[in-house]
Amino acid sequence: MEKIVWKINKIGMKKYFSGAVYLILVLTAFQCSKKYETEKQTLELEYIAWACDCANWAKSEDIQKYSDYDQLADSCIYVEPATDAIKLPDSLGFNGDIVQFVGQFYTYRGYPKFYKSIEWTKKAKVFRYTEYKVIRSNFHLTHKKKLN
Repeated sequence: MEKIVWKINKIGMKKYFSGAVYLILVLTAFQCSKKYETEKQTLELEYIAWACDCANWAKSEDIQKYSDYDQLADSCIYVEPATDAIKLPDSLGFNGDIVQFVGQFYTYRGYPKFYKSIEWTKKAKVFRYTEYKVIRSNFHLTHKKKLN
């Protein structure tokens, strides 16, 4: 009798996991099919080096406006390149870097395409950029050459 119950539970679990996998695939497809806002925008964003995988780009006015880090974190933005050809170089992403982006926001909060993290992070606005211009890079401040 126990073997019959085990087989039924095993079949039920397979159906449960199959349904869960299906739900994940549907949610992933929904995430990938996000629509963009119709208005193209030019944003000047400053990089904030949080100690997490959170959204880390913010408008200068938001940095000035919010002295409370939690409120500032809630207004931060993820950026996502429209193509691999315009990915930000590794020399960007230092605290205080300023970049001007041209693009559109997704209509829903979420994560940028190919975002991976081992920690839980909040969804945020995602700005999909088609071009960018570096205004200020702090790469040279963190990578000074040593003189002999």
